[in-house]
Amino acid sequence: MLKKNRICTIISIIIPILLILSIVNVAYKIILTEFFGVSILLPVFLCPIGFILAIFSYQVDKNSRAKIGIILNVVVFLIPFIWVIRRIM
Repeated sequence: MLKKNRICTIISIIIPILLILSIVNVAYKIILTEFFGVSILLPVFLCPIGFILAIFSYQVDKNSRAKIGIILNVVVFLIPFIWVIRRIM
C-alpha cells in the first residue's frame, strides 16, 4: 500500500506542475502552440483527478507531499477561472 500511496503522491504533484508549465507557455508565448484553449481548459479536467489522488494519499499516510499536491491542484484548478475573469474585466 505504501508504494501505491507514493505513486499517487507523485502523480498528484506532477499533474499541476506540467499544467503550470503549459499555462506559462501560453501566457508568455514561449513556444507557439495551436492548442491555446486546451492549455487553459485542461486544468479544469485534470486537477480534480490530482486532487482526489492527493486526498487519498493524505488519508493513507499523512505526509507533507500530499499536502503540497492538494494545494497545487487547488491553485492550478482556479487559474483558468481567474484568467477568464481578468480578461472580461
